[in-house]
Amino acid sequence: MEKEQFLKFRMSLLPASGFQSGQYRMIEIFATDFTNLVAKDKREELRGGSIEEQFEHIYWKFGATELSTGKKTLTLKQFEKKYADTFIALGKKCADYNFNKLYRQLKEAGKDTPQLADQLRQLDTHVNVNWPLAHYKSAVKYLHREPEEIKATGGTNWQKYLPPRFQKRIFYPELWTTEQIENWGKGWVENALS
Repeated sequence: MEKEQFLKFRMSLLPASGFQSGQYRMIEIFATDFTNLVAKDKREELRGGSIEEQFEHIYWKFGATELSTGKKTLTLKQFEKKYADTFIALGKKCADYNFNKLYRQLKEAGKDTPQLADQLRQLDTHVNVNWPLAHYKSAVKYLHREPEEIKATGGTNWQKYLPPRFQKRIFYPELWTTEQIENWGKGWVENALS
């Protein structure tokens, strides 16, 4: 698709943004400990905090801020109004029953789970590296324009939100080495550029 065709098509999406899938956010909550969904710079500080505290700093909110002011977009305000209570309640319900916690319970019980560990690593890679980078690659192709970037449909800061190296969103951190976490997403970029 040519850039001008894409820009014309995307106008029909305004003011929606990709973060506005309540069902997708619920899948994330089922996948991992709520703390792993907190923005990277607040994750350690809020580890062990309440779901309500963690929800205030959940990563996707920072992708839904206006570039010029840093304030929440209207779409984020509406999304929070509709789903905040649901996400918080689900986060509490899943605290002991998300995929990450269940995997740890199996491991602690002495169950050999190398195939499950491999599947969880694949899910982590697809959701938290491959998809955001594919989305980022499309955004760069269609939204990069000198001297100013074209805003995302929700007016969000896609340049800082999409790259995995900024978010370091990892559902199953115990399944990755320190080096793999430090280089999160880097291998994909190197493969895409080669």
